[in-house]
Amino acid sequence: MPPQIDFRWRYQPRKKSDVQLMKYIQDNCIMGKTEMLLLAVRSFWLPYSLTADCTSQQLRSVAMDAVQVLRKQTKDILELAGLEDVSSSVQVRFTEDTPSQLKQKTVNSSSLNELRTQAGDNEYDDTGLNNFL
Repeated sequence: MPPQIDFRWRYQPRKKSDVQLMKYIQDNCIMGKTEMLLLAVRSFWLPYSLTADCTSQQLRSVAMDAVQVLRKQTKDILELAGLEDVSSSVQVRFTEDTPSQLKQKTVNSSSLNELRTQAGDNEYDDTGLNNFL
């Protein structure tokens, strides 16, 4: 059994959307806070954290589980917002391209930067963490 660690995270949101998000997580009756947060964090970051400590087959298995959870979440979000899932049409468009056409296309690498901007470029109040340093 791996050693137990103590992980603490304190967050006092400033942005209105972050306040709403934290209230939603805190007041959710379907799932507990810890379960909700772990589901999201595991789905998004667990494969990265295991790259040095597991076999490639184990990593593939964890990665596929994470992708399935993220795909379901994507489907749920699209339904919630009344949006159409365009991922299948994008995949068809790319597979119809010849290899030389694919080389000429540039992948939009700004999606991570867009997420950071939407998240407030790390604008958060970490003054509550002074006791932990």
